[in-house]
Amino acid sequence: MNMSYKSLNAENIEDVYALFKRNQIVSLIPSHYFKKGTLEDKDFDPDLTLILRSKEKNLIIAAFIAIIRLNAVKRICYLKACLVDKKFQRQCIGTRMLNELIKRAHSKGANRISYGDSVPNYWQPGVDLRHTSLYFFLKKNRFRTSKMRQNLTVNLEDLSLIPKLENGGYHFERVKQEDFQKLFKFVEEFLPERTWAKEVELSYKLNPPTTFIAKDKQNKIIGWATHSQLFPGSFGPTGVLKNLRGKGIGAELLKWCLWDMQQNHIKKATIMWVVGDTIKYYSKVIDAYIFPVFIPMNYKLS
Repeated sequence: MNMSYKSLNAENIEDVYALFKRNQIVSLIPSHYFKKGTLEDKDFDPDLTLILRSKEKNLIIAAFIAIIRLNAVKRICYLKACLVDKKFQRQCIGTRMLNELIKRAHSKGANRISYGDSVPNYWQPGVDLRHTSLYFFLKKNRFRTSKMRQNLTVNLEDLSLIPKLENGGYHFERVKQEDFQKLFKFVEEFLPERTWAKEVELSYKLNPPTTFIAKDKQNKIIGWATHSQLFPGSFGPTGVLKNLRGKGIGAELLKWCLWDMQQNHIKKATIMWVVGDTIKYYSKVIDAYIFPVFIPMNYKLS
């Protein structure tokens, strides 16, 4: 097959999305969020997108979409999505497209390629193990695996939530525009080595914003929780000042986010990239369970 690639653009993005929908990808997000994570990503580079059409039916049959982010001193290429239509698999199309993408990423100075975990604007922290064929495809092409990661799932239909505006001497509210910059600075100082502030900032673009904050009696921000900025029902990041933990502030912020999801008729919440004892906490307070599970996969560029 002649491999003549086009780039992802505003004219073909709906057809590309239709490719993923046609192949029944289990973790497929709504189309407008697909656009936010591709064309509207601040690091979007059309040269790192490979779109292949079938000449016979003028149908998009394969798509590889990647970006490069500067991480500390490294330039990492993140593969956000890759798929070959089921009818065209086992013809070496995917391998040829991956090799072309590797060549382009290397020419742009990337040190390695990683699948999925393109924080702050990402959909999943690795390869979803429900996509078994993708796992074996990357493994065949010399991608290495590392320690498993997991999201948590919450059935919102099982929860009865009545969040409070005032609780324990603290005030809770949806973040307003006048607090955008204050909150960004608060989160940035909270964990400067993470990208959490930029993840929270993504929620400012939604109407209404999907971040809730807690304030003390001096009207100072002391905690926050964000949801649905990555896709409908995603939860996190969230945090409370260390000296105020254990007072129910984080639980109230969580309740506000889950309640807000319910108002938007979202049936399941996905708590993103959960580690350590946090898993036990969410399991206890909202009956969250581990699902789905991801394997980080990386390819080192020479």
